[in-house]
Amino acid sequence: MALGFPKPIKHDDPRLKGKETDYQASRGGWIPREKKPVPGTPKK
Repeated sequence: MALGFPKPIKHDDPRLKGKETDYQASRGGWIPREKKPVPGTPKK
């Protein structure tokens, strides 16, 4: 399996934190998710 896990893991496993990807054919496949702003934080 991909990240070296011996068996299938659940989608909410904490070891996957920060490795999320989205598929976008126009950009060539699987890419890291874009960071979205957190509501309520001030803009710089």
